[in-house]
Amino acid sequence: MRKKEWIMAVVILFLGLSMVNNIGAQGNDSKLELISSALEKRNIEVSEWSLYSKKNIEKKSISEVKQMTSQYRQYTWTFMKENDVFKAVGIRNDEEKAVTEKFQIITTLTNHHSQTYMLFEVLGTKEIDNWNAMSEAIHAQIFDIFQEDSAIYACMMGTVSDKMKDSLINETDIILGLFQAEPVEELTEENFLSISAETPLWEDFIPTNDDKMNMQIALRTDGLGGKTTVVIGTPIITSEY
Repeated sequence: MRKKEWIMAVVILFLGLSMVNNIGAQGNDSKLELISSALEKRNIEVSEWSLYSKKNIEKKSISEVKQMTSQYRQYTWTFMKENDVFKAVGIRNDEEKAVTEKFQIITTLTNHHSQTYMLFEVLGTKEIDNWNAMSEAIHAQIFDIFQEDSAIYACMMGTVSDKMKDSLINETDIILGLFQAEPVEELTEENFLSISAETPLWEDFIPTNDDKMNMQIALRTDGLGGKTTVVIGTPIITSEY
């Protein structure tokens, strides 16, 4: 089931990135700060977070993609070709901050529906003292690479090591309340719950079948007495859970 959920999230992500309207959270707090604050109020320890963005660019050949990477020597680059897709993947690690940057330039090699795009992701594995400062620095970095404002997806994962006092449904309702969010779509199973919702705390959104959404919440428990994993993403979850 986990693989199926991940595939669905990736499909929605690439469809939704091109349809995000408006950019940025309301007020002075970043999305990571707002999500972290909500998790802290529920005694949920942050275990992973990410910021992710995409930009479509002019069609590039393999040689042109390789040439582009020479502009970003701070990354360690690898090249791979899978079927009709060529990828240049650059990685840079900051062990002190427990942060990894992943910069991809991807081009399709087919004659029909060919495209080239850049993906930039920052993944962290520990709490940050100042989420707002971190977000601002990453936003500036993405702007420097893309040379324009771009929709940025935020995602944060946390865990509750002890048995959660509330049921998954009740806990989700409480989290929704912290974001003043209204549910739009829901998927419920025995040990898993995912809700798409709309919050007024930030303005970007993607359309759904009958409405629109700008946040997604997922809770998974390992079973009776096991830990519970909570993931919050805007507008959707972009990590595997």
